[in-house]
Amino acid sequence: MAKYTSRFVELGFYVNETRRQFNGGRYVTEDPKEITVLDALVDVERVDEPEKSEPKPEEPEAAAKPARKSSAK
Repeated sequence: MAKYTSRFVELGFYVNETRRQFNGGRYVTEDPKEITVLDALVDVERVDEPEKSEPKPEEPEAAAKPARKSSAK
């Protein structure tokens, strides 16, 4: 669920030619199309944490490589 605030109490915006409107400077949605439009608006700020994708695990090859040794001459 995405939560947004606006500095304008009743800011209106359009999604697929349908008018949507903030109420009391707040808007809550789960619609991905609305989220895309809201993220692009300048006068709108997202107040919830966007869902984070799971972090990628470190590559085992990079962690397993030993440090280089100087050659003995």
